[in-house]
Amino acid sequence: MIKNWLPLVADCVTIAVGVVVLGIFGARYFDFPPSPENVEAVDVRLDATTVGVEWSAAAKTLIMVLDSECVFCQESMSFYRRVAASATTDVQVVVAAPPDDTGIHERLEAESLEPDALVIVERGVLPVSGTPTLLLVDNEGLVTHAWIGRLDADGEADVLNVLFYS
Repeated sequence: MIKNWLPLVADCVTIAVGVVVLGIFGARYFDFPPSPENVEAVDVRLDATTVGVEWSAAAKTLIMVLDSECVFCQESMSFYRRVAASATTDVQVVVAAPPDDTGIHERLEAESLEPDALVIVERGVLPVSGTPTLLLVDNEGLVTHAWIGRLDADGEADVLNVLFYS
């Protein structure tokens, strides 16, 4: 009787391993859509000194939380360049990277991304769980919008609308 159950157990284990592997690596290879807005980051007040950004310098600050090795960050660079190039005096664009990202300066230069500032921020200071994450902060340091992951065309349009037209 045990012999009849062994193939079933082996099949279940194989399926379980497949599900775990797909969950871990699937987003990178199968282009699962990102969460368009990270609502947990919204309404968080950020400390200007800790982050290294003067919020009152503009009505809105877009913080691009990036990592030079992040595939989705690299795939999003053309959008980030458009945003930085479109920024007005009412909007400042800041790139934030962790201290261990020694290649961020070279990545920004190679991608011709010219933010208003680059800040190195310890992990855990910003309300983000990964990269890329965009945080829109008002002139008092309150996060009003947040987007995570590589954005599709609708997500990019939403960022532009919120950033420049609302």
